Amino acid sequence: MITHLNRYEKLILQDSQLPSDFRNLLAKVSKDTRLQSKETSFDKQVIWDTTASAIAPILFGFVHWCLVEAKKKGIKRLYFVARDGQILHKIAQEICQNWKYEIDCRYLYGSRQAWHAPALMQVGEAELGWILDSTTFLSVHSVCERVNITPEQIEGVLERFDFAKSNWNRNLSRNERDQLKQVFQEPEVVELILATAATYREKAIGYFRQEKVGDDLPFAIVDIGWVGRGQRSFSHLLKSAGLYPESGVYGFYFALEKQLKALSTDHLLAFYANDKPERQHISKHKHIVELFVSADHGGTMRYEQVGEQYIPVLRYQKNQTVIDWGLYVLQNAAVEFARQLTTNFSESDCSVELFLRATDLLIDSFIFHPSFEESKVFGSFLIADDQGEKVLYELAPAYSVINCLKLVILGKQPFKGIWVPASLARSNSLFQIILNPNILHITHNLRVLFGKLKSSIFLKKISNQSS
Repeated sequence: MITHLNRYEKLILQDSQLPSDFRNLLAKVSKDTRLQSKETSFDKQVIWDTTASAIAPILFGFVHWCLVEAKKKGIKRLYFVARDGQILHKIAQEICQNWKYEIDCRYLYGSRQAWHAPALMQVGEAELGWILDSTTFLSVHSVCERVNITPEQIEGVLERFDFAKSNWNRNLSRNERDQLKQVFQEPEVVELILATAATYREKAIGYFRQEKVGDDLPFAIVDIGWVGRGQRSFSHLLKSAGLYPESGVYGFYFALEKQLKALSTDHLLAFYANDKPERQHISKHKHIVELFVSADHGGTMRYEQVGEQYIPVLRYQKNQTVIDWGLYVLQNAAVEFARQLTTNFSESDCSVELFLRATDLLIDSFIFHPSFEESKVFGSFLIADDQGEKVLYELAPAYSVINCLKLVILGKQPFKGIWVPASLARSNSLFQIILNPNILHITHNLRVLFGKLKSSIFLKKISNQSS
């Protein structure tokens, strides 16, 4: 009997749906990895322990599935796309080395901006959808940056639509965002965007060729999720250069909430498929999963040619904020878990289905029932939902008086994607009582009822006026 287990290891060991041998294996590897820690600070120890017992098994299961699927489909190369792919690539290297997968695993620099903008062949509704994607922070400057132009290049058009230069860096209101859409539909702006895209497209394709995309070796890309926009742009770029494979482009993802394909021959496959009700919540908590796969460098903005080489241009070379938080602790623990598992056990001891079951247990426990320590440490992680990373905010901030009132009265969270259970755990005990699910359910029903009454009164008033 394994002793001195933490709550995640006990959860696995006590689950009757998992075979006894696998339960013991996973609990032992998690515990052994946890005990390898040399961390001296409390916060770093929390990161190591939680990774060893919860995060690492989840990531390992996903990467193992990618390799199994690649082998089944005759895929010989996997491109782990930056930045999510950094830790996934490291885990894949451990599995391939110790379990003898003959698959070439590579780290490919890419991002929404680096692929979307060069792939532009037109500016229609689909393209405007991501150009003006309504993130928490959206300014004239940040939208222009998405398509590699500057506000100065379209200053005349911006002025015609009342976007003064003094407001280019200000977060736009909903009405202003709608107004900005008209700017990006003006013929001269569209022409500039497409001409700029053609220049960046040539360099992107040069980088892909350099990384052996299109050398006839069957390949797939690996990313965390969530709708396949990156793969769609990637496929468009390959198609424009004659590099698109006859069998289509394969993409392996942790989870997908929907699938956006460039071509019908593209394949988007998900490890944590939302075909089960208990998994459909995952896209609402995407920021938590993205925390697991953070990288130590900035996002890829574009590619440049330097001599004979094509190099990725990063927003910043070192992601110091994440490094200081404890990124390397998380990554080292995840790699140590992969090493412990693959050197002490054979692949026949594991299976994709068993790791999926373990993922169900671990991810739900971490998301919905975090300890106070986990809420404090992981909840303090700084995130941004806009690709320009203009505004950073804590994943799970403690509720303030104002935020508490806004939630009760208006049903409005501090920001989209807040990690609610962790925020509650970090909040004043009075707020925890006020914001419990039963009270929030009652206030929600009252808001709905009030809205219906208000609508009914308004319609009655209109009816009386017309009669």
